[in-house]
Amino acid sequence: MRRRNFLAASTTAGVAMATLGSTAAANRSTPTESAPTPGTTPGERGVPQTLTERSTASTTTPRMVRPEAGFDYVAVRSGENAPRSAAIRFEAPDGLTEWRSLHFHGDGRDDRPATPAALTPVPAGCTGYEISAEGTDRAECVAMNLHDGGKVRMGGRPVGELYDDTDTDPKGGLLVKYRTRAGWGADESLRFNDEGEEEWPTAYYPVQAITVHHSAWEIGDDGAAANVRAIYHLHAVENGWGDIGYHLLIDPDGTVYEGRWSGSDLMPIFRTIPLPGRAEAVTAGHVYQFNSGNIGICMLGDFTDRMPTQKAQDSLVHTLRALCWITGVDPVEEVEYVNPVNGKKATQQGVSRHRDWLPTECPGNTFAEHFDTAIRQRVARGLV
Repeated sequence: MRRRNFLAASTTAGVAMATLGSTAAANRSTPTESAPTPGTTPGERGVPQTLTERSTASTTTPRMVRPEAGFDYVAVRSGENAPRSAAIRFEAPDGLTEWRSLHFHGDGRDDRPATPAALTPVPAGCTGYEISAEGTDRAECVAMNLHDGGKVRMGGRPVGELYDDTDTDPKGGLLVKYRTRAGWGADESLRFNDEGEEEWPTAYYPVQAITVHHSAWEIGDDGAAANVRAIYHLHAVENGWGDIGYHLLIDPDGTVYEGRWSGSDLMPIFRTIPLPGRAEAVTAGHVYQFNSGNIGICMLGDFTDRMPTQKAQDSLVHTLRALCWITGVDPVEEVEYVNPVNGKKATQQGVSRHRDWLPTECPGNTFAEHFDTAIRQRVARGLV
């Protein structure tokens, strides 16, 4: 469908989504009925604060780094340029594990230098790790402990819904359920500096495109919510961005997670109730220098050699279809993207892969190869 026709067909979507803001507000302001976590008061939940232990590892002469406390993830940063290749292995009770590849993401906020970083879960029972890399002689490493920190209290409902209840959407409501930031355990204090100021103030621009990523690492034994918290800590604290760089994330079960903080209006992604062609999204940090007006969705997992689960694919298609309907983005039409902040330009399809914007393997070679038929064309067919 040509973009002008698509927008004309979608002019009712803004009215159709008029319940979006109030629904999200209710979901995030009402205390949860779930049982409280020990250390919190009734009506509140809690997650452990992320504990970290930093070290500098030699990559030319690997040595074992043994964190004093237990650790669940290791983040690796290598300065301004990602190494040509990198790998990590762990010290397990029965010896050293095999080397596993580290996939670096080199994106971030448009107003800061790119910050290449990789993240990997730690196999259960491991006590140390070694880093090997080509193209850099040292790496800054962070061992993350997501278990043993003091409880961070979480208020508000853990889930939200984006839906159309006005019968104007022919696709049956485009219901998208998602776990709120409170639902997956975002420590909102990480967004502020010592003076109480936001590290990454919100800014909003009209949506021009939607980009799909993969996290490029596996989910740890503690599940997807802990994986999202690890990514959040990496982006917000270790990379110094002040928040997570994606707008939404999707796990192998198809669960959708709210990402970047979008303001006090209690609505994910958008400044206010979106209208096709005028929907304004908060700027995130997922395609370096092409972030403003570009919604980023991250599939949790490494899809270099395999596809996301069918549940994850179906959830992505459903979510993209809803976002295209809300914003007026045509998934297959070419968009002449212009970053309204720095003037950077690119010609892309409305729904694109990370690698379409920048030289990267994201969202994984196998997933990228099948992306058009498995995802984009399915989204487009559902909007006709």
